[in-house]
Amino acid sequence: MAHIAFLSPPAAGHLNPTLPIARELVARGHRVSYPAAPSVADRIRETGAEVLRYSPRQSEPIVIDGMDAAARATLALLQDLEHDLPQIEAGYAGDRPDLIVNDWLAWAGPMLAAKWGVPRIQSWSAHAASEGYDFGRFVAAMFAASPIKARFDDLLATVLDRHGVPPFELHDFYRPAEFNLVYQPRSFHVHNDTFDDRYAFVGPTRPSDPQGWTPPGRPLVYVSLGTIISDPAFFRACIQAFTGQPYQVVLSVGHDIDPAALGPLPAGIEAHQQVPQPAVLAHTDVFVTHAGMNSAMEALAAAVPMVAVPSTPEQQTTADRVAELGLGQTFSPTEATPDRLRDAVRDLLDDAATKQRMRAMQHDVREAGGAPRAADAIEARLSSAKTTASR
Repeated sequence: MAHIAFLSPPAAGHLNPTLPIARELVARGHRVSYPAAPSVADRIRETGAEVLRYSPRQSEPIVIDGMDAAARATLALLQDLEHDLPQIEAGYAGDRPDLIVNDWLAWAGPMLAAKWGVPRIQSWSAHAASEGYDFGRFVAAMFAASPIKARFDDLLATVLDRHGVPPFELHDFYRPAEFNLVYQPRSFHVHNDTFDDRYAFVGPTRPSDPQGWTPPGRPLVYVSLGTIISDPAFFRACIQAFTGQPYQVVLSVGHDIDPAALGPLPAGIEAHQQVPQPAVLAHTDVFVTHAGMNSAMEALAAAVPMVAVPSTPEQQTTADRVAELGLGQTFSPTEATPDRLRDAVRDLLDDAATKQRMRAMQHDVREAGGAPRAADAIEARLSSAKTTASR
C-alpha cells in the first residue's frame, strides 16, 4: 500500500473536505500522513492518519476586503511557507511519501513535489483553476500594481534558493496539477465546460447527518459566517431582523465572539460559538452564509436554499453562482440590513421553485461520489504514476 501525504492549512474550510478522504484511504489499507498544527492534530488522528506536528507561524487573520488586503494576504502565505517548509521537509526526512495531495493554498505541496520528484494532486477547496476560471491570473494582475510585489519576489527567490527548488512564480502556485480533486459537483462549478479529465468533481465529502442534532420543531434559519470572519454587527442585524418571526434561528458566531456579548436574546433565537454544521443543515430551511465553499457545498448536500453574504473575491464567486443557478439570493455585507435579511429569508421560505432546484442539485451532489470517489481517483493517480515510472 502507498504512503499519501495530505498538506492543508488548518482552517476548517480547507482541512475538513480532506478528512473523510483520509479515513477512506486508511480503511483501504493505505498509510496517510498530515503535517499539522497542534490545534487540528486530534481531528486528523481520528481518521487513522499519522500526524507530523509542526509549529505554524503566528499571525493575525487578514480579512480580504480590498486589493491591498488581498496583496498582504498573499505575502502572508509566502511568509507561512518560509516558516513551515523546513519543518514539513524535516518531518518527511527518510520517509518521503509516494504521493502528495495538497490544498490549493498549501504551497509546500507543489514545491516539495518538484524537489522530491513525486506525483501530486491539487485539492481544490475553492473553485478550481482552468482556462475559463483562473484565480491565479487575478492575483498576478493585482500584485502587478502592488508595492508589496517587490517584497514578495525577493522572499520567493530566497525560499527557492534555500531549498533548492526549481523556479516558481506567483501564478504557478494557483495553476492546476496534473490531476485535481474538486469538492463540487461539476454542475455547480463556474465555467464547467472548460475542464478536462485531469479534474475529478467529487462533490462535498462530508454528508449531512440528520441524527447529529435535535431540530426545534418549527422552520429553522441557520446563520454562520464560517470560522474566520468575526462580525458582531452582522449578527446583531440578524437578531433585529428575525426577532418575532415564526421560525427558530440558530446563530453560529465563531470562537472570536462571546455569545453573551450579543446581549439578551429574544425567544426563538439562540447563539453558539460553534454547532455541528452538517447536522444542523440537515434540518435547516434557509441558510444565511458567507458563501465559503465548504459551507455552500454542505448546504447543497442538504438541499438548503442560501442567503449568501460574501466578504472575499472567492466567496463572491460562489455567491454569484448560487444566485445564477437560482439556489438563493446574494448581497454584500453593507447591504445586509435587518429589512433585507428578513425579506430574503421570507422569500426563500416560500419559494417552491428554489427548493426544487436545490433538490436537483442535491441529486448532483450524491452522484458526484464524495470521499469514496476521491479515494478512487487518488488510487488511480498512484497506479498511473507507477506505470510511468516503470517505463
